[in-house]
Amino acid sequence: MTRCTRSIALSIAALLLAAGGGCARSAPPRAETPARVKDSAPEKIAAQRAALPGLNLEQEDQRWGVEAARERKRAASPETPSNAPAAPGPAPGQPVDVKKPQ
Repeated sequence: MTRCTRSIALSIAALLLAAGGGCARSAPPRAETPARVKDSAPEKIAAQRAALPGLNLEQEDQRWGVEAARERKRAASPETPSNAPAAPGPAPGQPVDVKKPQ
């Protein structure tokens, strides 16, 4: 082989390697990973309190009556659960009348 033919063959080989490497992609993520379970509100509060040692949060709550206020709030509104359906409104995409009724 001549020198020119060898350099053309090497150029084509290098071009093919570069083009083939550019098309390579990573493997898709695994579908078997389970979804993360979200923490409930009491669990979040407990975790935040545990992360702050030395603040005496329980003593402060007793001093200011935080737990008693929470219990009063729970006892005062048993008829209005937090997951009650909202008042019916216009369907999405429908016009809304914003004028005051006469």
